[in-house]
Amino acid sequence: MATTAQLNLTSDITDDSLNVTTGAKPLYLAGGTTDVNTLTSVTKTLESTNQVDLITTGSVSTTHAYVYIKNKSEDASEFFHITIGSAGAGSPTDTEEIGRLYAGDFMWFPWDVNDDVCITPSVATKMTVEYMVFS
Repeated sequence: MATTAQLNLTSDITDDSLNVTTGAKPLYLAGGTTDVNTLTSVTKTLESTNQVDLITTGSVSTTHAYVYIKNKSEDASEFFHITIGSAGAGSPTDTEEIGRLYAGDFMWFPWDVNDDVCITPSVATKMTVEYMVFS
């Protein structure tokens, strides 16, 4: 059975309601039609505002993967900076921010596995992040 992803987006913030749905699309390994066959799922609690490598290039054995990250916080003021780069090499200057995840937010993106996915909590109290890597 194939691993698939689907997105449903609805909104009423304009005069015309928005309803976008992409059908379930299979997730393939790079450059082919072979289904992804590995899933890594982790929940991690961080207690500092230090930038850390969340997902390293060495943790994936392919050249292409899909990443899901969710901020499990319920406090609207707590967020994570999500960056691509290497937290260990002169951080944070060797990373580029791709977004912030506020309480309950999630992101999904294709990852070329060339650079680490890094994360920086906005506060030093316990913050929990959930992530999955499909490869």
